[in-house]
Amino acid sequence: MKAQGSRPLSSIAPEDIEAALYAKGGNAAVNELKALKPIFVHAHKLRIIPADPTRGLKMDRPETDGFATAEAEEIAAFQKLWSADTVERLVFDLALYTGAARADLAKLGRRNITDGVLQYRRQKTKTLAQVPLTPELRAVIARAPHIAPAFILNRKGKPYTAESLGNLFRDAATKAGMVARLHGLRKAFCVYWAEKGATTHQIAAMAGHMTLGEVERYTRAADRLKMVKVLVEGS
Repeated sequence: MKAQGSRPLSSIAPEDIEAALYAKGGNAAVNELKALKPIFVHAHKLRIIPADPTRGLKMDRPETDGFATAEAEEIAAFQKLWSADTVERLVFDLALYTGAARADLAKLGRRNITDGVLQYRRQKTKTLAQVPLTPELRAVIARAPHIAPAFILNRKGKPYTAESLGNLFRDAATKAGMVARLHGLRKAFCVYWAEKGATTHQIAAMAGHMTLGEVERYTRAADRLKMVKVLVEGS
């Protein structure tokens, strides 16, 4: 609240805070109000100020589509740059054909395969995700080490942490001119299945989503047919 300068706390009115927050705008304003509220509540309890000027104030978080969905052109560019024998491509393909978030992707291995289905419980939501072993996914898994704690291993033969896996992909994506990150491949996974005729409920089961609305947001894409074509032909 730099706009308020060195004014006494007792002189700050709700409209002052509201004006400053609206001037800032966006998520920054939402986060600043969240940080200010406990300060003014505490000051009011100590009788430093006669009233809490943040009481009743609300800032709406701006609507966003979140992480960018990987576009067909980006997918093709990544596949062209990184050959199938690289760990970068293995990360990419597994993320694309399993829809797994990075925390789960780092841990996936052959122990997760049962009766033609790759299944795991998501770390974030504890929801069970169940992904059919399509020909594309089978081909990717065939490239991974057969006796290992995870599909994706670092140079020391150990599984990556979620953070290091994310960093590896970020660097590889940047070199390929790709804006989307691993979560963007998770969205592309949903688009792929939507165009293949899977229902929202089926996609939710495969991706381990908590709500159907989340799936519907993920499957809004400009060129879904192009997406499917590049996923099948590039595998």
